[in-house]
Amino acid sequence: SSLPSFRYLSAWFCPYAHRATLALEHHSTRISYEWVEALGWEQRQDANNVTGTGKEWWYHWKADELKRANPSALVPTLIPLNASTKEPMDEKAVYESLVTIDYIDAVSGASGVDRLVPEDPYLSAKCRIWADKVNKECCSPYYGVLVRKEEGERMEHFEKLITGLKAFS
Repeated sequence: SSLPSFRYLSAWFCPYAHRATLALEHHSTRISYEWVEALGWEQRQDANNVTGTGKEWWYHWKADELKRANPSALVPTLIPLNASTKEPMDEKAVYESLVTIDYIDAVSGASGVDRLVPEDPYLSAKCRIWADKVNKECCSPYYGVLVRKEEGERMEHFEKLITGLKAFS
């Protein structure tokens, strides 16, 4: 039997996608995937004066495959490949980082300590509570540090990130 295979639509800079990457790597002997850089920024000449300044500008792009497979066009997005044809099955795409972790755990066939989320319903619930806490107190502020343009806003998110990290130390 062949391993479950996926196209993994991601972005190198996205902390939410990093969670799914860790899950895929954790189960790398049980799941096969191809990384596809599916969104990002590129600097372009402002030949059409889009910005009104005539200067270069940063263009945010999203791959057509990402826009087809995920209604929000966000990463991470996992697209299963048909076992016989190896064609992507866009209609069966799974997205949202915490959901992809659960999905990866399930399709990996892992059990016991090899799972990322425990099989026991109580322990699984506790795990999700902590995941939500990390998401709110660490990941969201970290993303704010990455994407905010104003120094004051970045520092505000950085301070929230430090507070969140201290809660786990």
